[in-house]
Amino acid sequence: MKIDRTLVKQAGFYFISFIGLGLPGSYMQTYLQSLGYSVVQRGIVISCSALCTIAFQFFAGYLCDKFSTNKKVYNALILITIVCVFILYQIENSSFLLCVLFASLISGIVRTANAIQDAWTLEVNEGMRSNYGAIRAFGAIGWMIGSPLGAFVIQNYGYKNLGWVFTVLALMNFAYTFFIQDAQKAKKSTPTSIKDIGELFQSKDYLRIVCILFLINLIASADTYTTVEKMMMLGASEVTIGLRWSIQAMVELPLFFAGAYLLRKFVDINLLLFGISMYILRFIGYSLAQTTNTMILVTCLQCVTFPLIMISSKVLIAKSTPTTMKSSGQTIAASIAEGIPMLITPLLSSVLISISSVDSTLFIFALIGILPFVLGLMTRKQMMKK
Repeated sequence: MKIDRTLVKQAGFYFISFIGLGLPGSYMQTYLQSLGYSVVQRGIVISCSALCTIAFQFFAGYLCDKFSTNKKVYNALILITIVCVFILYQIENSSFLLCVLFASLISGIVRTANAIQDAWTLEVNEGMRSNYGAIRAFGAIGWMIGSPLGAFVIQNYGYKNLGWVFTVLALMNFAYTFFIQDAQKAKKSTPTSIKDIGELFQSKDYLRIVCILFLINLIASADTYTTVEKMMMLGASEVTIGLRWSIQAMVELPLFFAGAYLLRKFVDINLLLFGISMYILRFIGYSLAQTTNTMILVTCLQCVTFPLIMISSKVLIAKSTPTTMKSSGQTIAASIAEGIPMLITPLLSSVLISISSVDSTLFIFALIGILPFVLGLMTRKQMMKK
C-alpha cells in the first residue's frame, strides 16, 4: 500500500469522525430504556429513524453530484446533527413524540453523513479506492475509542453530558474537513438533474447488488437492534454494551487493513458470499447464547462479516454506477439497502419477540441470510459469463 499525505489525512478523517458519530447512536436504545419506554416503543423510534435515513440518503448523494462537492453537504449534516443531539439529551422528561422526532433525525443524518464520507473517499483518487479498506479501518479504531468513552460519560455524568461531549467531538470533525481534499467529480456536459437518477435503475448489475445488500442489511439491522435488546434482557449495562461495540470495532481491523490484498486475491463477489455465510453462523450463535459474555464472544465474528461485506459491496456498487453519479450511486444504494431494512427490522423484531422469544427471532434472522447467499451465487454465475 502506497502511503501518501492525502491517504493519511483521509484515514485521520475517519478516525476523528467515528469517535464522535458513534456516540449518539450506540446508546440510543439504553437512553430510551432509561426514560421508561417499552421494547415496542423503542422499535417505533428505530423504524421512524429509518424513514429519515431513507429520505436523507436518497437525496444527499444527488446534491453532492449536482453541486460537485461532498464536503459542503457533509458539513451541513454535521452541524444539524449537533443541534439535534444537544436538544435530545437535554430534554430527558420530554414527550415520546419529541423523542421520536429528534432520535429519528439523529440516526438518519449520521447514517447519511457516513454514506457521503464513503462516497467522498472513493472519489478522491484511485489510491483511495484501492486502499478504501485500510482507510475505513481507522473509522473502526475511532469507534473502538468512542464507544467506551460514551459509556464512561453516561455512567459518571449522565446522558445530558453525552450531548456536550458529542458537540465538542463533532466540531473537531467539522474543523478537520477544511484540511482534506474534496471529492473529485467527473466532468459533465450538462448539469446533474433528478432524471439522471433513472440511469442507476437501468443497470441490472446495480439493481442486483442493491437487492443482495438489502437482504444482508435485514440481518445487519437486527445486529444493531435485536442483539442489544437481548443483551439488555440478560442484564447488560451501558458499560457492557459499550464493550461489545468496542470489541466489534477492534476485530474488524485486520481484514479492513488487508482489504486491497483480499480484493486482488479472491474477487469482490466471493468475499461478499463468504461474509454472508458468516452472518448466518453468527446469528445462530446469538440465538443460542444465554449470557452477555457469550453474546460478546459471538460478536467477534464481526471480524469476517462486516469488513468483507463493506469492502466488496462498495466496490461492486462503484463498478455498476455511471461515472457522473458516483455519490448518488453509493447513497441511493445505502438508502434502499440500509434504510428500508432499518424500517422493517425493528418492527418485525418487536412483533416476533412479543409472540415468541428473542432467541427464536435471532434464529429467524439467521435463516433470512440464506436468501442473499443464493442470490449472490446467481450473481457470481452471471458475472462469470461476461
